[in-house]
Amino acid sequence: MEIVSARDFRTNQTAVLARVLKGESVLLTSRLGVFKITPVTEEDTLTTRICHGLKDVKRMQDGKLKGYSIDEALNEL
Repeated sequence: MEIVSARDFRTNQTAVLARVLKGESVLLTSRLGVFKITPVTEEDTLTTRICHGLKDVKRMQDGKLKGYSIDEALNEL
């Protein structure tokens, strides 16, 4: 596992991200805290939720799903 400062990350972004893509664990340290850098994959929950949301939008546009207001959407959260 490599620990990289925010300053070093800014200077060497391409090299650091290439190591992450190869499977190496990288921790980014900054005055805000410590963060783990990982690539986004299709299995990620956020990616899956975005894809489902886009499919729902398409179904609403096609009239196959009832649309709702932003207030209704926020109330679901």
